[in-house]
Amino acid sequence: MDYFELNKYIAEKRLRGETNINTYIIEKQQRRAFPFSTFILTLIGVSLASRKTKGGTGLKLGIGILISFIYIFLMQIAAQFSIKGGFPPILAAWTPNILFTIVAVFLYRIAPK
Repeated sequence: MDYFELNKYIAEKRLRGETNINTYIIEKQQRRAFPFSTFILTLIGVSLASRKTKGGTGLKLGIGILISFIYIFLMQIAAQFSIKGGFPPILAAWTPNILFTIVAVFLYRIAPK
């Protein structure tokens, strides 16, 4: 389903009175939140890459991939908390972005200019 079909589907489920629509709501919210993650993870990568270290680029690349995997893992955990645990879907979708924005700002501030 595209975004508009998903909105229509959620509205139909609500009209029917179904209560298990968190899966669809979290999907909708993740579609809104995911484009911001590209910017956030890029800012983290640039901040890490701006440091000159003896470890070379392999270490920086490994750290960048690890951070990306942690982001995806956190997004999946938050989605499961929303679906099965009663966590609000909008908060579940945006929690990884909020946490990683804080990390990105911190790394950007301590990065050499």
